[in-house]
Amino acid sequence: MKRWLSILSLFCSAAFAADVWVSEAGQIEARGGAVRVFRGDATEPLFGSVVKTRDSVCFAAALPLVQGETYRVEFQTAGGIWSTQRLMFTNPATVAPTVSISPSPTVLPANALKLYLHFSQPMEQGVFLERITLQRQDGSLVHGAFRETELWSPDGKRLTLWLHPGRQKTGVNLNIEEGPVLQDHRQHTLKIAANWRSTTGVALGKETVFTLAAGAVDHTCPNPLRWQITAPKAGTRDPLVVSFEEPLDPAMLISALKVQRGKGEVTGVVTVAADARTWSFTPVVAWSQGACVLKIDPLLEDLAGNNLLGPFEVDRDAPAKAAATTTLSFKVGG
Repeated sequence: MKRWLSILSLFCSAAFAADVWVSEAGQIEARGGAVRVFRGDATEPLFGSVVKTRDSVCFAAALPLVQGETYRVEFQTAGGIWSTQRLMFTNPATVAPTVSISPSPTVLPANALKLYLHFSQPMEQGVFLERITLQRQDGSLVHGAFRETELWSPDGKRLTLWLHPGRQKTGVNLNIEEGPVLQDHRQHTLKIAANWRSTTGVALGKETVFTLAAGAVDHTCPNPLRWQITAPKAGTRDPLVVSFEEPLDPAMLISALKVQRGKGEVTGVVTVAADARTWSFTPVVAWSQGACVLKIDPLLEDLAGNNLLGPFEVDRDAPAKAAATTTLSFKVGG
């Protein structure tokens, strides 16, 4: 417990802008997986979203954290008890940034379009093609693996890494001439260079290596009718949990699902599992008994770019069907 809290303090003091980073995500999962952040002695948690990777947990506050302010971070133990750690939000420029990947573990369809790199600090931009390399299972370098468009989150910490769609889409020129970026049923190695620096000039300091496992191609739309909903009990703030049959886009999941009761939207905190196969929602106010609806943005994609409206690749001779529904009903029991 003490080791986990000391790591929590280190990552929180290294945060910039509006994020709180916590390492040892596996230990948090073992203790229930729930994380809340409060300002000072406030009784209501900050609005924001929680994203978990294999190595860390990031709480992204809706509004920027305040320099010099004390924040209270709470996590839930296996017995349902909330443990607390108070932290001073500071901004040292000497701490080396760290990087994680989502989804994690990174098992991708062979025609995957994108994945995400999460940094603990804002990073220098305009250099990602020089800082990232992709190798095949035999060690050969995959040239031209990434789309040159550099898409960062507003805080400069999350990079959307696009696998070149011209090579990933079947039958287009680059796909025919150079082949797909990923080879199905093969492993690939993504390397992040040690000299990639934060905006304050501090380098990662060591090369970071991620293994990407590619499976079969995926041309099927996500189907909400195959999702599993675990409904909470009335009078609790237990999370609503939705499990998917495949990993979905982890960044889109943060905002693509909304909980509605009657005509109003329920306010709460979203958590996306590291493998992007589970989404959970913890309300600010305890659940009340009755029927609720989960509304789904039809543009929500899987890792291959297929959304609820249709697949990324359209076969005119055998068009795929759109998802049967964009809403799911559930009931909060007594």
